[in-house]
Amino acid sequence: MMRRATLVLIAVGLLVPAIAAWAQVERFLIVGDSWAEEQWLDESHERVFGATGLNSVGVSGELTTTSGSTAADWVMPDQLLRIGAALALNPHFDTVQLTIGGNDFLGAWNTGYTEAQFDELIGWIIQDIEAVTTYILNQRPDIRIVISLYDYPNFEDTRDSLIWLGLCSDLWGDLGEPTPLQVNSAAIELVDAVDAFVDGRPSIDHVRHLGRAQNFFGLPGSPPGSLPPPGDSSSPSPVEAMRVRSFLGVDCFHFNDDAYDVLIGNLVDGFARDRYAEGLVMSFDTLETFYSGKPQTVPVSMTPPEQATIVSYDGLVDEPVDAGSYSVVVTAPGWRESLSGVFTILPAPQTIDFQVPEQLFNDPVPTVLTASADSGLSVDFALIAGPATLDGDELTPTGAIGSIVVEARQAGNNNWQAAAPIQRVIEVVERDAAVFEDRFEVSP
Repeated sequence: MMRRATLVLIAVGLLVPAIAAWAQVERFLIVGDSWAEEQWLDESHERVFGATGLNSVGVSGELTTTSGSTAADWVMPDQLLRIGAALALNPHFDTVQLTIGGNDFLGAWNTGYTEAQFDELIGWIIQDIEAVTTYILNQRPDIRIVISLYDYPNFEDTRDSLIWLGLCSDLWGDLGEPTPLQVNSAAIELVDAVDAFVDGRPSIDHVRHLGRAQNFFGLPGSPPGSLPPPGDSSSPSPVEAMRVRSFLGVDCFHFNDDAYDVLIGNLVDGFARDRYAEGLVMSFDTLETFYSGKPQTVPVSMTPPEQATIVSYDGLVDEPVDAGSYSVVVTAPGWRESLSGVFTILPAPQTIDFQVPEQLFNDPVPTVLTASADSGLSVDFALIAGPATLDGDELTPTGAIGSIVVEARQAGNNNWQAAAPIQRVIEVVERDAAVFEDRFEVSP
């Protein structure tokens, strides 16, 4: 039965990513194990992206990187939900780096494996990678996934450290005390299988890193830059690439930040530079509009035109309805440029329709005032002057003769401006005089 053990990373001090001076939008999500976590904590992406023109592409890995995690771990529902939660929190994630499988390999493979056993192990890892990528694409079909794996370990030059005694020696023993050629050949076979898995899947890419550290740092007899990847599979990664743990010595498997920068540089060259092309010009047509009672979309012009965009309002893709100010961000998958601003929906103007009778008798009989606002909000009434009383919308003459002045008001709310008040004049006349006037006209 195949073992599924976990290589646990000895705790190291956490580094807090620096806040960049330029406007960034987090678009690149890192998911995976200790290599993913250390690249995130070392800020390798931030450094290399900034040096290669991708400084506007922000990177996140806080919620989705876990030292010691396996591909088998990441297919568990709770771990998939972690990825889903991260994607839900940020609609602008358009690329996911997936770094898993290394701990599955280290926890199971050894030099005594038959080819059939190794094929089975690779099959399990590929199956888990497929499950994770399928989950991500089901959540967000527009995302591109790049599988970014590992470089060669070094079990040769790290044996005089405390970490060797506490961890690496046992790991090397569990692997069957492989030579560099044996463990590197197995790593190549795993990476080849990932290549085969990716082939024909347009939303998934794979960048190979094998031999990158050997090329950058050099090997005895091979100066830096002289050994093209995949390098010398009979040699380990240079000790200069390996991470030095405080008080523990040189790690046998994990890289230092310089070496991770090399791998992320390779990721940029092999994927990210093409993924995030430059040259898109975007501008807001306007950042103000009036409340309409319907969802409002900020209008954006762009060259080249008609690019697919992701637009968020205060971090949400739902278009706002209510009046207010919203932080708006626009990104276009496939382009490195982004656009941000404050989109303001202003309260809409409203008007009042207020009709009254021309006259009332001086009888104390209530008359109901009616008025409407085109906003649909209720209208209030006020008695400005004249021989009457007003209770709500009931106007009652007091019995005296004269002119009543009433006013209709609508104060507005968050979505509607206050309406201009409308005043109307109603004449109060004697009933007898009115009857005489109407029915007993004097003959000429």
